[in-house]
This record gives sequence, structure tokens and C-alpha cells, in this order.
Amino acid sequence: MEARTRTFDSISGAIRRGWAGWLDFWRSRPRWLRRTLWTLLVVYGVYLLLGNLFLNTPLGPWTANRQPEKFQAQWGRAFTLYPGHVVARDVRLQGQVRQIYWDVQAQRMRGRLALWPLLRKEIRVPEVVASGVTGGARHVERNGEPPPPRPGGWTLLFDRIAADHVLRGHFDELVLEGDGQAVFGFSKQLRGGPMQILPSSLHFDGARLLADGDPLLDRIRVDGSFAMKRHTRAQAPGMRKLLLTDGSVSIDGEGSSLRGYFDPQGRFHVATTPGGGQLHARLEMRDGVLQPGGTLSWTAPMRGVGITGAPLGGQLQVQASVDDDIALRLQVPQRDGGVLDVDAEMRLQGRELPTQGGLPAVLPRASGHVVGHWRFPSLAWVTTMFNAPDWLQLDGSGDLVADLRLDQGRPAPGSHVELPQVAVTAVVMDNHISGQGRVRADLVAQGDGPLQTRLAVQLDGYSIAGAAGTGAPYAKGDDLQLDLTIEGRPMQGAAMGATSAHLRFTDAQVPDLRVYNRFLSEQMRIDGGSGTASADLRLDGVGNIGHGTVGVEGHAARMSMGGRQLKGDVALDAQLRRADLAQREFVLDGSQVRLRNVNFQSADGKARQGWWANVDLPSARIDLAAPDSVSGKVKVQARDVGFLLDLFGSGQGYPRWMDRLVDSGQVQARAQVQWQGDTLVLDSVHASNDRYEVQARLRLADGQRQGQLLARMGLLSAGVDLRNGQRDMHLVRAQEWFKGQPAMLR
Repeated sequence: MEARTRTFDSISGAIRRGWAGWLDFWRSRPRWLRRTLWTLLVVYGVYLLLGNLFLNTPLGPWTANRQPEKFQAQWGRAFTLYPGHVVARDVRLQGQVRQIYWDVQAQRMRGRLALWPLLRKEIRVPEVVASGVTGGARHVERNGEPPPPRPGGWTLLFDRIAADHVLRGHFDELVLEGDGQAVFGFSKQLRGGPMQILPSSLHFDGARLLADGDPLLDRIRVDGSFAMKRHTRAQAPGMRKLLLTDGSVSIDGEGSSLRGYFDPQGRFHVATTPGGGQLHARLEMRDGVLQPGGTLSWTAPMRGVGITGAPLGGQLQVQASVDDDIALRLQVPQRDGGVLDVDAEMRLQGRELPTQGGLPAVLPRASGHVVGHWRFPSLAWVTTMFNAPDWLQLDGSGDLVADLRLDQGRPAPGSHVELPQVAVTAVVMDNHISGQGRVRADLVAQGDGPLQTRLAVQLDGYSIAGAAGTGAPYAKGDDLQLDLTIEGRPMQGAAMGATSAHLRFTDAQVPDLRVYNRFLSEQMRIDGGSGTASADLRLDGVGNIGHGTVGVEGHAARMSMGGRQLKGDVALDAQLRRADLAQREFVLDGSQVRLRNVNFQSADGKARQGWWANVDLPSARIDLAAPDSVSGKVKVQARDVGFLLDLFGSGQGYPRWMDRLVDSGQVQARAQVQWQGDTLVLDSVHASNDRYEVQARLRLADGQRQGQLLARMGLLSAGVDLRNGQRDMHLVRAQEWFKGQPAMLR
């Protein structure tokens, strides 16, 4: 106990002697020195107090976040030991540049600020060391458009930002997780001044990459370095920054497999499952140009089921290599029910990366061969790709089978694309054709002439309806062929040449012939029946008819003609010879109408059966300008002249010899016809055989009939004057009377 007491006293004495000696030394110093040292000590104490209060009270974040829409900073505990030195925990930095929102978090951050550069408006941070770092960037809708450049901006210079534990990084839905190291440096002059990325590097080992939460790569080893030359936004906007960038990347990792499956609602999906794939890449870039020797290889096994439920197998392979050009190879094995089958071998001229213009700018550099089978959620873009006319449209999802040969980005002769099953809509002269079928496009060379794209549409099931595709269809069938020829190469827009088309179908079913009443007048109507329709038409580039034939056959059709009810078979063979599309006028010379097995009741109540007629139109015109009109000359061969006589009323009041005209054999007739709106005019009617002759003119309009008729048999003749249903007979000098009546058509 006494020994301890002596030891304690000895130590205490030594401290008192040391303190006394130091005081004697201090008092012996010059007064100016003592005051200076005391001043520095007080200033340092004040700095410690105020600096740490600044960092650990709301004053610090308030000062840093003066423009929260552009930049925000938050941190937890922090301290500073001397000016320019800061150590902080739980640091979070975030901001927005244009439509990119970024954020960075660090568990601990230590940095140093150089003070002297502040005198020349430069914030220089020689070093920042961070650990436990996470962060990334994502696109947002609001555009943070920067103000125009202005002089006098401060310069930010971060010589070295070192992160020894990078835990997580993301860009939109792409996430990289692991434990990596990164070194980054940059300079930026504010107010729109130039920026520069100093030589930087990145290393990850044992990381993994996810997309939308699904694993893409695992056990990744990444080594990369990059730098960007000093530039302003105006000198290198957007992707053009690549032209100022040097960098290299090395990636090795285990990739995922691709799995096809159906969800509970029956929708097909493709997802990734861990393991099975491989990714290896070695790429180097200088000033936006890939350097020779670069390689990339990616493989991914395919599992699960395809669209049809058939098992998938094999693996997707992507390979790229860089020499004088960029060589690409893509292979997806062909499997029943596969969503994507492709074998592509391409070569991009040169080694430059695309910095503007996107895919259209890359295509002129591409040459090679692509064979594939894809399934698309929409096929509407196919007609645009081949510059098909607007009146032809594709709709809905479906498969696309292609064999494409590219020469400097342009499809070469021998290329073809096929859609095995697709919904098709075509509008021809306001008639809507819709159906399901096949489409094939071929690119062919015509000797020394221009290239042609030949588009063949084969519909297995179709319907033809009126304007806007509404109402009952005119016809339904299962074999319609539409062939288009487009001058020039695909994907050249307005530079394409003329388009011509050939439309044809046969024996299409017409469930109800009454749909054709929209083309007829009140004097000629269809009251019922079914039939078939056929067509062979040549079209121009805007879907108008140039020339061709249209045929309609009605079976047991019920018709109303001139107030008479008929029932029988009718056939129309329309020959379109010429079309003036600007004036909407058409020439139908050579068309024919055939009536067979016609039954009707005459004006005096007698039933007529088995009547027939062939109507030829050596000259016929259609004018679709309002009001619609049809005019021309007709030649008729009929069983007898009975129907013509019946249009002038019953046989009562006629001379007895006129009753024999109906049973006096076949008749040949000719006439002028004009049908405009609901008015039908027959003029210069001349019907005859070796026993009699009948001449007539007749106007049917608004339920009224007006006309004259002259009948002659041998030496006998009679004239009939019909006005509003009232008849006057002319039995004396009937021929002179008839000739004295004015013509109805000029």
C-alpha cells in the first residue's frame, strides 16, 4: 500500500514540474507570438464549433438545397476537423438533368476541398472517398430544360471520386448488384460551360444484373475504363458525345435461360430463369470508333413451351466481332410454336457507333442475309415497310416469315416476306373488303428496269360491304386474290414509283341480293333472293378501278321492274372498259344482263312463266357525280315482246290481233336507255321478228308512266299513247302519229 502511494506521489510531482516548466517556457516567449497563437487557437475553436454546427443542423441542408428541382443533398452525422475537410454518414445526393433523374447514396463519405482555387471561382475537390454506395438514373416525364449558356459560371473539378464498396446501380429497370469499386473524375463549368470526364474506371466481381426484377446475368466480372474530352452541350449533343469518348470494357458472366409460358388468363409470356447462359465481351472504343479485335458472345438456352404449347429447346446465340467492319451473327433455333426463329448474318461497314439518326442511319451500312420467323403483337407496320397504298391495311397479331437479303441497308432481289395468317382490310371505290388470309411480298428485278415489290394477298375468308364497312355484306367468299406491284425498293417512302393492283374472286356468296338496291332506282328493285358474285379488276394506286369485269348471279330472285313483280334467275356480266376517275365516269361497253326462268303476272292478271331475255350493252356509261346516272344503248333478245307490251297496261282495249304478238316467237330489240336518280327512260325502242315489229318510248318516274307505242303485224298497225296510266288508241295512220311524237332522249 505504501509502495502504491509513493508511486502516485511520484507521478503527480512529475506532472506538476512539467506543467510549471511549460508555463515558464510560454511566459518567456514574445508577447506578439503568444497573442498570435492564442488568436489562431480561438479561430480554430470557432471553426470547429460553427463548422460542425453547420453540418449537423438544418442550416447545412438548407444552404445546399437552394435549387431543389436541380439538386438536393441530405446527410446524417457529419464532422469537419479543418477547413476543406468533411466526413459524413448516410449521404444522399439527387438531381435532374433534362429528362434524367439521378440519385446517389453512400453509407460514409470523406472529402477534401482545395481552398485557394476558390479565389478564381473554381470548386476543386482533390479527393472524395465513399463506401457503401448505391445509385443510378431513370427517365422521367418532366423535362428539366437547362437555361441558355451564360458567361461567368463557377467551375466544378472533382479530381478523384473513389468508391470502394459499390453495392447497387440502376438505369431505369436495369439493375446491377454486387460489391464493386469505382474511380470517377470530372470537371464542369456551370451556366452551360464545357464539361469533361477524367480517366475513370469500374470493377465488379461476383455481381448480378436484373431487368424488371428478373435475373439476366449472374456471377459477373466487369472491368471498364472510360474518359470523355472537354466539350459543350452544343458541340456534342446527345449520342454525339460518343465521338469524344475513349473506353474499354471486359465482361464475363453466367447468363439466364429464356422460358416461355402461359399465365392464368391464357396470355403467352417469355421470362428469364437463372443459369444456363454465358456472356463474354471484350470491346474497346476510341473517339466513338470500335477498335479491331473486339468480340462479344452471348448464349441463352430456351425452355418451357411456345405459342402452340409445344416444348422449346436449343439456345439463342449472339456473336459479334470487330475487324475492319463489324460482323454480327444471330441464331435462334427453329421450334414448333416458337415466338422467334432467326438465322442472321450481317456486316456493318466501318467500326463507327451510331451517334445520330438511330436505326435508319445504321441500315445503309448493313449487308447480309436474314432468315427468320417472328410473332408480332401487331402487323400494321408491314404495309408501311413495303410502301403499300393506304387503302390496304393489315391488323392484329400474327407470325412473319422472312428471307431477306440486304445490300447496303436495302432489300436486294430475291428477298421475300410472308405472313401466314393476318387480318386484311382493303377499300376499293368506297367498298370495304375484309378477311383473314396470307400475305407475301417479293422483291424482283426486271432486267435493266427498276426493282419491283410484288405483294400477293390471298384471303381464305372475306366479306365485301359498303362505305365504312357497315351494313349487310355484298358478298362473302373463301378465295380472294389481290396482287400489287410497287415500283422501286421498299422503305423509300415518297420516292416509290407507281402502284398497280389486280383484284379477283369467283363465286362469292351473296346471302341477300337486296344489298344491291343501293345501286338501283325505285323503278328497278330487288325484293329478295340469294346469289353469287365474281370479279376480275385492275386497280390504280389509290384503290380506284381502272378496268375489269364484275359478275353477279341471282337465283330465284324477286324483283320489281316498272311496277311489275318478277321472280327468276338474273345474271349481270359488267365489262369495265375505261374509267375517268377524276370525273367519276365509267365506260361499260360490252356488258350483258341475262334473265332466265322469269315468272310474272301481266297487267291483265295472267301468269307468265319461263320468260327469258338477254340484254347486251354495246354502249353504256356510268356517271357517279350527283345525281348518279346510267346511260347507253342496249340490244335485247327475248322470248317474246310480252313484257314490253305489259309495261303499257293490260290487253283490254287493244285490237284482237295484238294479243297474238305475245305468242309470235323470239324477238330482237334495241333501245336507248337513261336511268338518272329514280327516273328510267327507254327511247328508240325497236323490237321485231319475221312476223311483227314494235316501236316504243317510255318514261317511268314517281310511280307514273308516260310514253308511246307502235305495233305492226303485216298490214295491221296500232298506236298507244300512255299518259299517267290513261291510254289513247291510234288505229288510223298510227305510224304517222308515232313518228310525230317527240323523242325522249336526244
